[in-house]
Amino acid sequence: MNFEENKKKITGNVNIVCDADLWKDLHELHKEFGINKSDILNNFINHFYSNKDDLIKVIAPIIEEQLQKRLNEVRKLQGKVKAVSSPPIKEVITQINRMTSGNSQGAEYQGSHIGTRKNPINIKRTNYSVEFTDQGISMLNGKRDTWVHDIVSKGLAIRFKKFGKVYYTRAKNSKVGKNTIRVKIGDTSEMTLQDARKAHAKNLDYIYTENKNPNKLFPNIKHTRNTKHAVKYDPAPIEETKEDARDWKTFRTYTIDDLDTLGKILSEETGIIQNTLTKFKNKLSENLHQQCLDMFRDGMTIFDLRKRCFKLKDTNNPDSAPITYEMCIYRLTKAIYHFGTHEEKQSFNF
Repeated sequence: MNFEENKKKITGNVNIVCDADLWKDLHELHKEFGINKSDILNNFINHFYSNKDDLIKVIAPIIEEQLQKRLNEVRKLQGKVKAVSSPPIKEVITQINRMTSGNSQGAEYQGSHIGTRKNPINIKRTNYSVEFTDQGISMLNGKRDTWVHDIVSKGLAIRFKKFGKVYYTRAKNSKVGKNTIRVKIGDTSEMTLQDARKAHAKNLDYIYTENKNPNKLFPNIKHTRNTKHAVKYDPAPIEETKEDARDWKTFRTYTIDDLDTLGKILSEETGIIQNTLTKFKNKLSENLHQQCLDMFRDGMTIFDLRKRCFKLKDTNNPDSAPITYEMCIYRLTKAIYHFGTHEEKQSFNF
């Protein structure tokens, strides 16, 4: 755009995607007062925005992180990079709290790293790593889906949820699969760090000694957000079913932690493959798919996810019936194909 065109352009449009909570609040206000959602957001922005400095304040952490990465690259080329030491816990807390978005992409992606018992993941490819202590963990606070890794028990990580934080085992074993394995250990408020490290060690033994994914120990376990401990049971035998006779309800207890299993079962499903390659009907359809994926990432089961998803024509009618299990999974997989992280896409070989 040249200078003359720049002077003429005094207004413009920006398309943004709202997360599930924001969209719900906007919808409730629109229903109650009849004000368009775009007008609500526009007034909200005008209330807090006065000049470019207000915007710079918001993106300052992003700029700082980008500059730090460039500086590290320059130092590396100059041969001035020293051994990376663990930052103090307070420094890590400050860094996490300044994050504008937390996800498993970017530095969290393990790439071609070949995991071993001693080095299940590449710490250098993680955003945040520190020596875990019970006191330090109680102080940690971060945005949802941010990961922090322990430098003592390699592969032990904490993932921030919408409410609380959870211990995980993260490890990569090419004999098990090409994706990084994530095994949920337990909530930090319900177990000590010592217990988490013991459970983590058992998970690593199983991953590298048995060359198996611990998540497959109980493939048919029923996930509920109110149950603290799994009940021991005998896994049901796996029965082969024809594609056109698939019972989609069998996936109703699946959560984001079961994505690898779901992908292995459905990655060759003809209908899903064809559906992911189709274009979105309109912007609203695209937003509905993104919201579906966001809610699934929040820990919802397919059962709960389906109840919050509606057909395109029924979006503004909360009294309408939800979509079917099949349509819900189709919408979710299409969203992963278009908007998923690298690891999420790998689950379905996208």
